Parts: sequence; structure tokens; C-alpha cells
Amino acid sequence: MGSSVSRASLGIDYKLLRRIPYLILLVKYGINDKDYATINLTRLANDIGTTPQNVFKIINRLTEEGLIIKSTVNGQLTIKFTQRASEALQFVIDTIRHYLDERLVIRLVGSVVSGLGEGSFYMSLDGYVKQFVEKLGFKPYPGTLNIRLRPEYVKYRLYLDALPGIYIEGFSNGIRTYGSVKCFKATIQGLPGAVLLIERTHHGPDVIEVISPYKLRDKLSLRDGDDVEVLVTL
Repeated sequence: MGSSVSRASLGIDYKLLRRIPYLILLVKYGINDKDYATINLTRLANDIGTTPQNVFKIINRLTEEGLIIKSTVNGQLTIKFTQRASEALQFVIDTIRHYLDERLVIRLVGSVVSGLGEGSFYMSLDGYVKQFVEKLGFKPYPGTLNIRLRPEYVKYRLYLDALPGIYIEGFSNGIRTYGSVKCFKATIQGLPGAVLLIERTHHGPDVIEVISPYKLRDKLSLRDGDDVEVLVTL
């Protein structure tokens, strides 16, 4: 995920750039391009400083412009980003990064928790391993480190849902299919690795799974409950 994305290649014009503040605000509310999320018009209106009616008009405008998809579930408005919206947000990040001449970092802090023991199986599958080596630049240790984020960091984890990241394609071995994975390069207590956002997961948004060339529990002498800092590079 480099800074090769250009405004021209995305068809981004100044009209679209004016929508970026709305998209950033929606990210704050957990909106992403993966799952529909309920939106509270009154709360959003208070944040913007307008009326729920005007917010509804903004939502309709963003829908018409191909930035969000909306639906209604049990009488409640739900929305999610389109790929175009995610790419526009990534363009803004790349532009700022280029201007500052440095990489942007999201800091996540949480404590180590035990998983279901499935990470070692999935991380040893050739269909994943080959892509990790090609796209992340390392062969991961066959296992993941699960980290339960402190509540104040969950919102930053949700930001990642709205960004394209590094895409690991799903595949089939002829017997079963395996879902896609979105990755972000990261360091874990200074060691290289990546945060995985897994398409099919038992975890909520407060738990992240991390991979590394190292067995992190041993390398960092970690036990359940120990605090860990993860720096995600955008």
C-alpha cells in the first residue's frame, strides 16, 4: 500500500474532496466498507451542528455520489462505505504522508489474550503463506497473537476498516474455501509484523490478531494479561 495512488487515477475532484470531512466523521462512528452499521442521525447532527433532516440529506447525497450504500434494518438506517470512499480516504492519507515526508502511524494498546488455537492452522496454509511472503515481505510464524484493545483504542482499530490495506485473497483447496484477509504492516513492541483484519472471525472489533516472523509470546516473554503496544503503519 504505497503512495502511488493519484487523484487522477481515482477520478477525485474537488467536489469529492469536500466530502472527506463527512467520511472522516462517519469513520468515527465505525462506518467501514465491510459491514453495514446503524447510524444515529440525531447524534451525528449534534456533532456537525445541524439538524437530523440535513444529515439525512447529506447521507442521500453521499449515496447518490457513490460513496456510501444505505439500507434499512428494523426501521433503522444502516450504511457502509463503497470502495470509492475507502480509496478517497486512502488518497488523503497518502497526500498528507507525502507532504510530511513520513509514514503515518496508528497506535493501538491492549493486553494479550488466548485465542481459539486456530491461528497456527491458517498461518501454515500455502494459499496464505505465499501471499504473506510476497505482499508483507516475511514468512509468518504459524500462529497469531491475540490482543484485546483498551476501550479508548477501539475507535482507532475501526479506522482501519475504512482503509484498503494490503489485501490477501481468499482461496479454495477443492474441499473448502478460505476467506480473504486485509493486513496492515505494523511493529509489535518494536518487532516487525502485521495486523490482520480477517473476513471470517469469531472476535469483536476490540480484539486484533497479529502475525510476525517471530513467535511473539516467546520473543517478548508475553503471557495473558500483559500489555502490548502495536504501531500500525499506513
